[in-house]
Amino acid sequence: MAERRAVPGFLGLLGMLLLSWLTPAKAAGTTERLTVLMASGPTSLDPHRAFTGSDFQIMGHLYDSLVERDMFQPVPGLLSEWQTQDQRLWRLRLTQGRRFADGSPVHARDIAYSLCRWAALNRGNTGLPLSLRRAGVSGNGEVVLELERPFTRMISAFFLIYGVKAPAAFTDTSCTADMPVGLLLLHSPPVGSGPYRIAGVDTGREYKLAAVTPVNGRTAAPFEEVLLRVETDSQARVRALANGQADIIEDPPPAPLAYLPGLPHISLTELPSDRTLFLSLNLSGDSPGNPMARGSVALTDTRVRRALTLAINKPLLAQRATDGYGAAANQMGAPGMRGFAADRADDSYDPAAARSLLRAAGFEAGLTLDLLTAPTRGSDGGRTAEVLAGMLSAVGIKVNVHRVGREEFRERVRDGRFDMALNLIGIEDGIVLSAYEAMLRPGPIRTIMNPGQYRDAEITRLLAAAETDPAAFDMAVRGIQAILDRDTPFIPLLHMRDLALHRADLIVAPRDTARIFGRAVSMRDGAPIR
Repeated sequence: MAERRAVPGFLGLLGMLLLSWLTPAKAAGTTERLTVLMASGPTSLDPHRAFTGSDFQIMGHLYDSLVERDMFQPVPGLLSEWQTQDQRLWRLRLTQGRRFADGSPVHARDIAYSLCRWAALNRGNTGLPLSLRRAGVSGNGEVVLELERPFTRMISAFFLIYGVKAPAAFTDTSCTADMPVGLLLLHSPPVGSGPYRIAGVDTGREYKLAAVTPVNGRTAAPFEEVLLRVETDSQARVRALANGQADIIEDPPPAPLAYLPGLPHISLTELPSDRTLFLSLNLSGDSPGNPMARGSVALTDTRVRRALTLAINKPLLAQRATDGYGAAANQMGAPGMRGFAADRADDSYDPAAARSLLRAAGFEAGLTLDLLTAPTRGSDGGRTAEVLAGMLSAVGIKVNVHRVGREEFRERVRDGRFDMALNLIGIEDGIVLSAYEAMLRPGPIRTIMNPGQYRDAEITRLLAAAETDPAAFDMAVRGIQAILDRDTPFIPLLHMRDLALHRADLIVAPRDTARIFGRAVSMRDGAPIR
């Protein structure tokens, strides 16, 4: 019935788009403002507390990373060179001529401060366990970064660390593991070197960015203003594009994608993607130590978790949930990423074996599980949860789908108030081990990436070995994958394709996965300005 009700809604959208083509909106064609509809809002406006894709999407307009990405390959950003002999002592050379939004030049001390501030605010980060000892400026103007222990994925950290202006009180002696809180400038976001600045904020709804005045060493921003609006309803995003209230919408629902790009004033662009949709499983049961936690004891049984995997037809899930705009995921990394196991067999779909495992686990009569999900997961139009529930019901697992807002989703996952949750991870550096670090390194608290609180001593050992020794990297990834196949602490589902619908007179050409549209968009007769 749900699918039948969706048809009139889609036809209405199609009619609206045709009407908008015949009577184009007044805003079309202007380069003064770019209006983008985001699927979710940021969790922070502090560049060194950025965590979600939406955080990085906004920060990327305001700040420059120490090292930029050409897809997954490092290219110069605020740093022109980075060298190390032992993965512990790094020498960093500054790109010349960069300036902050206030017109002042970017100096090496600003880079040192940025490293120290990021390390101080991200102490205990399970995905990038950076153990900074000190950072300062040498006599020849290089930044010298010293770590407590070797760290093989330092360049991955450089991707995510934005350069900010250092306060006058900052000195080389300030940069320690316990940098004084007064130097962290927590009262307001620090000054960045990106082409835009924040001009207005309606928290959770709208973020207005204004172009910074060009000066020597700064490329002019492509637009005078970028308006980033949050609209969690994918159909509403399409309507906004149709009536001229938006120039670009991200994560469009799958149903219209077969028709909308055929209209002369609408284009579809596939963006670089690093996102994998996976099923988080709460392995901690009721967690007596956490009175808020609620999880099914059934999921502590490996046989039940294995039955879930066998009951899911992933190619069919990709087709029905995303109309083929997602691909079956049998491991967290996608093809082309470092650590992707090309020789690993795809997961089997075997509902009979799933039912047999459930009987062996004592659930011959079936069981009931709750599935927590945000309104949409990438370009799935919100359909993944229902399709997944239907597949599991075929083997005797009744699934109650709880669709909640993104903030409530994060809160419930962090609290452990779920059985299963549709989760999404972006592997920004294209290194599978980075995902494993975020999802599998044991920590003192429940995290979004490891809400089931799974831990394994051998995985912890393998992660520690790969963190300090580049030669141990590939062996660690293979060993971790074998343990995950044995224990099934989570289930990869889909590699999501990132899509954007936009006005046909715009060129959307990002070189990485961060969706920095205010840098990566130009008019059809021009070239992207980055």
